Amino acid sequence: MSKSVDQETECQTVCELEGVHCAACADRVEKVLSTVEGVSKAKVNIAAKTLTVKYNKEKVSIDEIKETAKKIGYNLRLHERPKTETKKYIPDIIRIASIGILMFLSWANLLPSYEGYDVSVIAVALGAYPILKDAFFSLKAKEIDVSVFMSIAIIATVLLGQFLAAAAITFFVLIAWFVEEFTVNRSRKAIQEIMETAPKNALVLRDGKELPVPTEEIQNTDVVIVRSGEKIPVDGRIISGESLINQAPITGESMPVEKSTGDAVFAGTINEIGVIQIRVERTGGDTTIGRIIKLVEEAQEGKASIQKIADRFTTYFTPLVLAISLLTYFLTNYNVITTVTVLIVACPCAVALATPLAVIATIGKSSKKGALVKGGNYLEALGRVNTIAMDKTGTLTMNKPQVVDVKGFDGHSEEEIIRLAATAEKRSEHPMAIAIMKKAERHGIEVPTPDKSEIIRGEGIIVNSNGQRIILGNKKLMKNNNVQISREVNKYMREKEEEGKTALLISHDNHVCGVITVADTPRKNAKETIAELKKLGIKTIMLTGDNPRTARAIADQLGIDEVIAQMLPEEKTNKIKELEDSGQRVAMVGDGINDAPALAQATVGIAMGAAGTAAAMEAANIILMADELAKIPEIIRAGKKTIRTIKQNITIGILFNIVGVSLAALGFLTPFLAAAAHFLPDLVVSLNSSKLII
Repeated sequence: MSKSVDQETECQTVCELEGVHCAACADRVEKVLSTVEGVSKAKVNIAAKTLTVKYNKEKVSIDEIKETAKKIGYNLRLHERPKTETKKYIPDIIRIASIGILMFLSWANLLPSYEGYDVSVIAVALGAYPILKDAFFSLKAKEIDVSVFMSIAIIATVLLGQFLAAAAITFFVLIAWFVEEFTVNRSRKAIQEIMETAPKNALVLRDGKELPVPTEEIQNTDVVIVRSGEKIPVDGRIISGESLINQAPITGESMPVEKSTGDAVFAGTINEIGVIQIRVERTGGDTTIGRIIKLVEEAQEGKASIQKIADRFTTYFTPLVLAISLLTYFLTNYNVITTVTVLIVACPCAVALATPLAVIATIGKSSKKGALVKGGNYLEALGRVNTIAMDKTGTLTMNKPQVVDVKGFDGHSEEEIIRLAATAEKRSEHPMAIAIMKKAERHGIEVPTPDKSEIIRGEGIIVNSNGQRIILGNKKLMKNNNVQISREVNKYMREKEEEGKTALLISHDNHVCGVITVADTPRKNAKETIAELKKLGIKTIMLTGDNPRTARAIADQLGIDEVIAQMLPEEKTNKIKELEDSGQRVAMVGDGINDAPALAQATVGIAMGAAGTAAAMEAANIILMADELAKIPEIIRAGKKTIRTIKQNITIGILFNIVGVSLAALGFLTPFLAAAAHFLPDLVVSLNSSKLII
């Protein structure tokens, strides 16, 4: 099974947990295993039906942990990854339906009774076993939960001869458990679909032969062949062929992407046209799809801070209900029926499930659309964001600049300016450098290799070539190197920057000889995205290292509220902190690598275009697998809707218990009605959370 990480004597193992059907079960497992000597962490993911346990292997073994779990009614199974097949509900449905039919026959007196006993006795026997078993393991774990309440109620009503009421308790409790488990499984449907995305086998080229090989046996030195219509089994690069790749399972993009030799492809995506050969780079859990699954599973374990309300309620609920039951017993002159009714109607499960169901549903649905949220706390924070700071280059713009104007001064020709600029940028991989090199290539200019180069972060580059000192960059770089800028050059730069272009100064031998102008284009839907954010009441800020005029021109074009230009990476981080210190809740949007410090500082960090980029996936709290700005307002709405749903769920659960227990204590409910009422909040909370899946 297991995925284990050894650090000296510390091990962490993730395994499948069998027998968990509600939040109370998960809580019981965590509490009991956490008391085992040597276990430092026991965390149940109720959605994935997994247990993450961290333990000291010199103090306790995994077999001992398994045995402890078994003693309280749960089995740990060690697998490479939890199974993704749909749970078989037929046995549960047959049991519940049988109890319902027997109850109806008893109520309608359609079958004869025997010495005062009718078919409702069979219904009790059929339905009570799983509840009594769960109660037994709860008591064994020194826990008193709803299954204990229900068991007391079943035994009491049977002893009082109210077999129909006892059957009703089992009937509605089993329905409640069924609804809980069905909703949780439905909520994790998205991650099940992700797990099933990557194929189990691949066609590998070895020694000139095409061999079918299980994906877990593929090696990084292999070449994989993928035909038209087949799923790609690995992360790698195309070494032969070209195709349209459907990347929707990874990025959520609706349209296929053109790929050819040298382009990266991801496991789980679909080759739509032709035959391609792929050099393997990553397999199994190391692929992008593998990391997505791991992130989503970990995210489903994370709790939103609002969960603390539900946790506090359920902590005090059990002793409070017991106290109310005892008080009812004495105040009603030892009326056992009324006392038992109080126990029956109590339903803490609805409150306990209020947050997990909503969070699981949203995280699963978002991941399917190419937006990974690392936990319920980030969903909650996102729903409360009132300011969004965005990097310009690569986030708001395409980061594919082109040289649009070249201007020589003091008798320098356009060709000479291009040659000087290309010489300065020849060793650089910056997008602007690539644009300048392409311009030189189109003009057929031979570009010499510089002897020495020095990159000045946020300013430009200085190189020595054939005895010349060439400087390419902004005004600050020129000023710091005592290069004078004439009025004519200043006027020309201002005109270009007011058009939203970036003007780079070129100097050699301490005088400016030309200006090369580069322009980037805004991303598709950037303007519409900013408009949507404003509708949500969110202030937008552009943080950029570009010059103020160019930045302002792009900002005006897109409708951005505020621009802060000529910023170094650490200055972006300081600005985020300053905004947060002033009381604003800030989301930072960047590429996840260059903007990592700012992403980490922000209330919520959102990395764009992170497909295949491990660093980007680590840097941010929310990961957009594709460069689609339109997903930002979409995920913010999802965050707001999730928090709203959680609040509704908690309110429903708490109000129901207050009203239900009060009515039961005052004698307005019979055991039968209490059993029916017990099921209602679970149903309402489950249905309310289900709207997040649709």
